[in-house]
Amino acid sequence: MLDAPALPQIRFARAKKARRAQKAEEPPAAATIETPRRISPGLRLVLASLAVVLLFFGQRLQNPQPWSYDEYYHLGMAREILSSGLRMESFRWTPFSITHDHFADGEPLFHVLLLPFARLPLKTAGMLGVLLGQIFLVGSFAAALWIVRAPRPWWFVLALGGLGTLFAQRMEMCRPHVWLIGFTVLVAALLVERRWKALFVVCVLFALTHAGAWIAIPLAILWAFCGLVVHDGPRGEEGERRIPWQPVAAAAGGWLLGQLIHPDVPENFRLFVITNFVIPFQAATASNAALHSQLGTELSPPGLDLLLEQWPAFIPPVLVAIALLSRPQLRTRATFTVGLTSLAFLLAGSFMIRRFLELGAPLALLALALVAREWRARRLPPPLPGWGRIAAGTALVLGILWTFLGLRAHGVPDASAPLGMAAWLGEHGAPGERVFTAQWGDSAPLFYFAPQLQSLVALDPTAFYLKDPRLFAAYVNVVSGQDPDPGRTIRERFGARWVTIPPALYPRFLNRLAQTPGAQALYGDENYWVVDLGKR
Repeated sequence: MLDAPALPQIRFARAKKARRAQKAEEPPAAATIETPRRISPGLRLVLASLAVVLLFFGQRLQNPQPWSYDEYYHLGMAREILSSGLRMESFRWTPFSITHDHFADGEPLFHVLLLPFARLPLKTAGMLGVLLGQIFLVGSFAAALWIVRAPRPWWFVLALGGLGTLFAQRMEMCRPHVWLIGFTVLVAALLVERRWKALFVVCVLFALTHAGAWIAIPLAILWAFCGLVVHDGPRGEEGERRIPWQPVAAAAGGWLLGQLIHPDVPENFRLFVITNFVIPFQAATASNAALHSQLGTELSPPGLDLLLEQWPAFIPPVLVAIALLSRPQLRTRATFTVGLTSLAFLLAGSFMIRRFLELGAPLALLALALVAREWRARRLPPPLPGWGRIAAGTALVLGILWTFLGLRAHGVPDASAPLGMAAWLGEHGAPGERVFTAQWGDSAPLFYFAPQLQSLVALDPTAFYLKDPRLFAAYVNVVSGQDPDPGRTIRERFGARWVTIPPALYPRFLNRLAQTPGAQALYGDENYWVVDLGKR
């Protein structure tokens, strides 16, 4: 039998022996293998965003010329702001447009952002403007995913590269529509997370960047009312059935403040009505045959072939619809608001105005990320087994390949066709002379290359039609080749000396104009002719 004082000594010996054994099992310090640190989620998101921007910008680098006629206008506006200031009461270059007497810049902040590039060569300025827009849209989408705490957000960012050719074409253009998409995604994310102060600030900037910024208001209204029919809580709890006033106040108040500090107030409110209601109504209803014959393709519905080509853009909304129909607990304010909004834009883009497809596609991708977030929050069974994840990754790669191969198959848009014509008139046209443009969109490259001249109408023919419907009908009559003496009409009714004609598009008009006494074709290339009718 042991004495009590010996017990501590035995415990100490056993502990010492155990420490020696543990030390013997440990590898030497020099042989210790350190496991590499995993890449943080934030860095993964940044790397994915950078990859997508490089993917899109690489395409523009291969084709640096303008991808849209509007690029000439926006870069020309930035240059004009540098020379004359931000406020312009008249757009003196288009005497037959309502903007001649009542001008308002629909995108003043966008043009301010282009100021550093305004006096660079056209290709360089255009590419830098494109890159700035791509960074903003991809960055806004990544920020929205981070704000809503979407699971594995980098995969959703990578999916931006596979949303079809229409979205990809928009990403390659130096136009404010890219900024419209980015701001809309940010608005949706801030609504989901109820960040009203940030929503107010974003809507102010949105209103100064694009004339369509008002869509933030119906989006906020939809979010507020969705609480009456779906679960309001983040994890499926019912929450209080009410209509919060804060989101609508933040969105409407921010938009209104942006309009009130607009440099062209109050004319910007007139522009708001024309841009957002009159032009889409005329495009959708075809109420005037003459006007409808001159509207751009962006305001027309896509053909069946072009619509089927956008199949990658319809995968996210289909998955969202299946999830919401099969799992009632996933129906929250967030998923319902963004899901319904994206579906509305996709349907409108499919059957009425194709431009809406470009906005509906990324919104549907954001809706899918929100569904994934709710799925994880409710700890539902994994929707994709091992083979399903492989299928999802394969679909992502196929969507990107399909999009960019389709983009190359379409070729670069013919927006660079008027380069030679506009540059020639910039050198030979005298200040104050007027140009009759058979294709009304030629006003934009003329504004950029020959700002000393006047032309018909910029950006949209509706502004011409609204000012003088009869004169607009005479213009359509001339370019369609129905006017028996187009030279006389152009001289007397339009007061124009120069005529620009793409001969492949207007052969009948060109043949009639060739019979005009004194008319001379002074410039010609494979895309354009410039005819001189002589000084008045």
